Amino acid sequence: MAALLNSHLEQISLCATSIAELPFPGPKMFTNALLSQHDITSLIRDTEQHERALFHLAPPPLPGAPGNNDSNNTSNPPAASTAKTPKRRATVYGQRQSKSRAVAAVLGGDLYNRTRQESAAARIKGEMDVEVLLEGAERLLAVYNIPGTADKISQLRSRHRQLTANIKHYEAKVNQQTEDLARMNRLPVSDDDEDLIPYEDEDKTITGPFITKEDLEKEEADVRELEKKKQTLTERVNDMEKDLGGLMR
Repeated sequence: MAALLNSHLEQISLCATSIAELPFPGPKMFTNALLSQHDITSLIRDTEQHERALFHLAPPPLPGAPGNNDSNNTSNPPAASTAKTPKRRATVYGQRQSKSRAVAAVLGGDLYNRTRQESAAARIKGEMDVEVLLEGAERLLAVYNIPGTADKISQLRSRHRQLTANIKHYEAKVNQQTEDLARMNRLPVSDDDEDLIPYEDEDKTITGPFITKEDLEKEEADVRELEKKKQTLTERVNDMEKDLGGLMR
């Protein structure tokens, strides 16, 4: 029995020696990539910043998200009869990240939260903070450079500032015209020629030219024209926000 066992052990030893003496090639780039945790872009070639960002994992989830998930799991535990899903095979590199996490990694947690909050508020109010979107677009452009986009962002910012100033100007003018029209409507109207006469107070009398019906109609036409200009500027701002939305995508 001992002789038979020694024979088997000797045969195993000879096989192990012959395998160890085989001329295997040394480890190469792909083998090192599998056995180590090197930056994958360093194994390819000299990469650009926007190319390296494609392989970087996003930062941890934003504050509040894990707590919500944990509370949901605690309040609604899975049923005992539910079958467990198989776990993902552990590898050196993590699971592919979604577009939102990739954008959050570039924008940073604070700006990403602001853009998400602005998007939610825009769906409710129909408005959007253009400056926040432009800042986010500039940060994305610093990583994923697109020719001509920087000039377009600068043009959009200048256009937004000009439109905002125009809207404020016309809003002030509309308010002034509305106040003037309301003050004119408070004056009494004559039954003879329907011309407006000065309003006589007990202590003092308002002096000045008579205000006719044609003057009132002209003022109303001016107010309507200013309202049209305000509507046009608002539509242009909305179009610019749509362009920014396409740029962020």
